[in-house]
Amino acid sequence: MKPAKWLFIIAGIFGLIVTIPLLFAEKTIEQMMPPAVNHPEFFYGFVVLNICWQILYLFLATDPVRYRPMMIPAFLAKGSGTVALTWLYLLGRVSSQWIAIGAVDGIFAVLFLVAFWATRSESSMRAA
Repeated sequence: MKPAKWLFIIAGIFGLIVTIPLLFAEKTIEQMMPPAVNHPEFFYGFVVLNICWQILYLFLATDPVRYRPMMIPAFLAKGSGTVALTWLYLLGRVSSQWIAIGAVDGIFAVLFLVAFWATRSESSMRAA
């Protein structure tokens, strides 16, 4: 199996493993990181949207060359979280534990760009 396929399989499965439990963890999160979730529509909206992206990563794994253009929004989805968490940390609005989460997303973001560039030649051969 090609590296780009593995990358998106790992990203998708890892993301689902981390994200799906959040659907059932509102009370635990409130206890561990007060205050309470005051806007559940934002919390659950974020979680469900994140799950959709994980499914997209698995979809990309089925044929990375064919779905190559989707790697750009996939990069933006992962990279935006890294930028936001880093910015919030620098402003003192989130604790350092969020840096690890941002770092994992940042690594995936960079790898998504690498996969985009690595599939360039295959994509041009398919188009010809």
